Amino acid sequence: MNDLETRAAAVRPGALRRAAPALLGYAAVRALGLVVLALWSEARGKSAYTLLTARWDSLWYTRVAELGYGYEVRLPNGDVHSNLAFFPLLPWLERLATTVSPLSYADGGFVVSLLASLAAAWGIFAVADHLYGRRAGVCAVLLWAVLPVGIVQSMAYSESLFTALAAWALYAVLTGRWVAAGLLAGLAG
Repeated sequence: MNDLETRAAAVRPGALRRAAPALLGYAAVRALGLVVLALWSEARGKSAYTLLTARWDSLWYTRVAELGYGYEVRLPNGDVHSNLAFFPLLPWLERLATTVSPLSYADGGFVVSLLASLAAAWGIFAVADHLYGRRAGVCAVLLWAVLPVGIVQSMAYSESLFTALAAWALYAVLTGRWVAAGLLAGLAG
């Protein structure tokens, strides 16, 4: 494949077919992680779905989606935790999901994160494929899937959304699509 063909690979109709092994591998690794989480949760009498959608940062994002910014918690030691520290695009997309569907904010966050994780995997593939070929693209995606902290890719957190935007912004830079790169980088910020 010559350089021009490689540059166009992620935007051609066959691009999804080219990325399919990476995306299927990613989905299999993440599904295995979710099965392990479900078994672990069941053994401890907990809900795996609650761990993914209604714990830690997920609660902050849901609160922003539902009530907007301006919430803070004062801890006994005087520290202040504010929801202003949280990435705005995820709660906006959670709100959009609840507007156009019967999903709750937590469910919307889970769906957004799931779709964003697949977009991120594809973006990582596109960058590595562009630079080093298809095999490197598949390996890069699988390495991202098996990260020890990879479970956050399945949670209603902003990591997958940010990674998708950053990966596609980098791909746009590498292929000389400067406006798209700027827009994607702006959304990532």
